[in-house]
Amino acid sequence: MARGVRLALSPPVARRGCICSWPGHNPTGIQNFSWRRAVSLSAALRPGRLFLALVLLIGLSAPALAAKVSFDYFDDSDWLKEDKGFVRFFVDVLDDNYLVVPKDGIQDVKVFVEDNEVAGDLKIETVKEANEPVAIALLVAAHQSYAYKIEGTASPDILDASKRGYKAFLNNLSDQDWTTVWYYNEEGIKKVQSWGQNQGAAADQLERIKPGDKDSTQPPGLYNAIKKVVEDVNENSSSLPRRRLVVVMSDGKDRYLENSSLLEKRITDIVETAVTAGNAKVYVLGYTLDTPDPLVHLNTLAQKTGGIYRNISEVETEDGIATELEKLSREIKNQYVMTFKPKEYGGSDKPVNFRLEMMTTAGPGKYISANPIKWPARPFDPMGIIIIVAVVLGSLLGIFLLIKLFKAMAARRANRPVYVEEEEEFVGPYKGKLTCTGGQYAGAEFFLTEDVTTIGAIAGNTIVIQEAGVSKRHAGIKIEDMRFELADFGSTNGTFVNGNKITKQFLRDQDKLRIGECELKFSLK
Repeated sequence: MARGVRLALSPPVARRGCICSWPGHNPTGIQNFSWRRAVSLSAALRPGRLFLALVLLIGLSAPALAAKVSFDYFDDSDWLKEDKGFVRFFVDVLDDNYLVVPKDGIQDVKVFVEDNEVAGDLKIETVKEANEPVAIALLVAAHQSYAYKIEGTASPDILDASKRGYKAFLNNLSDQDWTTVWYYNEEGIKKVQSWGQNQGAAADQLERIKPGDKDSTQPPGLYNAIKKVVEDVNENSSSLPRRRLVVVMSDGKDRYLENSSLLEKRITDIVETAVTAGNAKVYVLGYTLDTPDPLVHLNTLAQKTGGIYRNISEVETEDGIATELEKLSREIKNQYVMTFKPKEYGGSDKPVNFRLEMMTTAGPGKYISANPIKWPARPFDPMGIIIIVAVVLGSLLGIFLLIKLFKAMAARRANRPVYVEEEEEFVGPYKGKLTCTGGQYAGAEFFLTEDVTTIGAIAGNTIVIQEAGVSKRHAGIKIEDMRFELADFGSTNGTFVNGNKITKQFLRDQDKLRIGECELKFSLK
């Protein structure tokens, strides 16, 4: 480097010495930084070297655009089902301003397992479109530093701003989502709204939040409050959706701050309880008007529960504070559900390293699992092999018979009269019939000649229909005194008559049936 030039570059931090948060960064204290002090030039610096120094400074300080991709949940509940075989990824895709990247701005999504790309079909939806509800516990800070403005300053009324922000937050939720509202101050923690799906009622209860004693010298019990809320999530987990969040905006002040070992133990207790509560995640907006040191511990808690931490201390207005809360709710409700059905990959008996890559309008995005995930191996399906072998053997036999038939026909053609072969109709005794009107068997007729006729996808049934959605033993028809009773045998996808799902039902002439993807019409003889 040219003599006389000293570059002193470190990550920029927000005003008031606050801690910045970005992917992979775990803040540990205050960093003092001034761009005016970033380049120190000697009096003898020549113009050419000054230009070089400025180019280096600009190049080093300009961040490359990239999307922030975070992984919230891996859903394999449909992976092992015979007729489904897909997994779902719950993913956040954000730009540099923590705004959700639009769905049409996400392209070329690739899935990797153990560094090998997995080919398959992928569909992207928002949680709204996928009808995936969320359970959210709001913990509102009402302690002294939030409830009372600093006298003689233009500091914002943080409690009032947060109430407005939480109301906007709740307004973005749907009546499928579950919410509860708590607040804490120097006097303790209180619940003002129990779990429910009435977001308007929850918003009204925000007005019941009151600050503690202005003259109290007792620090607030922030981490006791968070633990109490997480325990409440755990107690109600059986009735809540699987996505469970605890959302809190706070400056991190707590009575345990002076005792690091007790604080660390309290955070560990919260994390363990959150895991018991079905992986409840803690989402934190850090906001402080003075020292940022306490925010470090909130960042740690959010990371350990798999939640998010965002420092918004540079926001200077009440409207800005409210906007950050409202923006967080939009982010939560616009989380993406990526449904992925591999073409060949069948899972693994051991946890695997997982990676997502994509291109977005905010730049390239990537997620790499910090720990291997469980993507269970699908069981071996011998029926699939049997079907393939049967099809191959049947095809070969058919070709052989056709060749013999054509040879015999050619040898006798001169001595045989020309005739038109008409399709032979079923002439045996039957009591009713099923005619396929839709699906790959369209036009086929099945005659009901037995007292009990079974329908399914495997050999051994009276009627074999190998079509999507048809179970191995799907349904049956019992005939007694010319009454035809259709019964479902506990099939995966159900049996339908005239559009209605049935367990048992007597059939009438011209009734329309649906078994899997096969549509049939019932007719009496």
